[in-house]
Amino acid sequence: MPENKVFNHAPQNVLPYDTFSANSLKILEKSTEEFRLKYIENLYLTPDSSQTKAGQNLHNFLCFYFKNFDTSKIEAAFNKEDKDFINGIKEFNAIKTLKSAHAKHIEQPFLIKCIPENFCCFYLTGRFDAVLTNGGEIKIYDWKTASLPKNPENDLQTVVYLYAASKLYGTENISIEYVSLTKNGSVKINYTPEFDYFKRIFDVVQKLSA
Repeated sequence: MPENKVFNHAPQNVLPYDTFSANSLKILEKSTEEFRLKYIENLYLTPDSSQTKAGQNLHNFLCFYFKNFDTSKIEAAFNKEDKDFINGIKEFNAIKTLKSAHAKHIEQPFLIKCIPENFCCFYLTGRFDAVLTNGGEIKIYDWKTASLPKNPENDLQTVVYLYAASKLYGTENISIEYVSLTKNGSVKINYTPEFDYFKRIFDVVQKLSA
């Protein structure tokens, strides 16, 4: 009778984790072990950060605002400092443009299936803060309550978002604009056809199969 063999390892082209966001890819690029503990073993702590909560509340407010919900009761609960802050944000060019636009999507989720050659498939997931469609142009907005990316062209969020948008909307006429909500500043990056977005992403994903 032939001996039963048990294989305790997966083939090299099979990943222990198959769905990645821009943030999780950043962690994986920095440290495979940190990624494994957080996303595979679920061993991590969520810090109780007032700055994080404030950022989430601001994102939620903008979502209501852009969808033309009545935000007067929400704004009435703000103290004077917060009211002044919100009123200042409403005058930003990006905010005014989106507020008046009809062809827009707020909090647009995405899930993109990636099928590399000779490798198992994986998925890219995330959520665009806002997407403005103007003719054949796709413009992604991302609100930042902290600092803007220092190297936005090579930032993994930029790479993932531009690649995902190119697949989701079927065009390369895409840009992403990071808008600082704490400072009246922004930075815009256009999709570059010569840049291999998928390779940049896949190089990070393959760290899990090493």
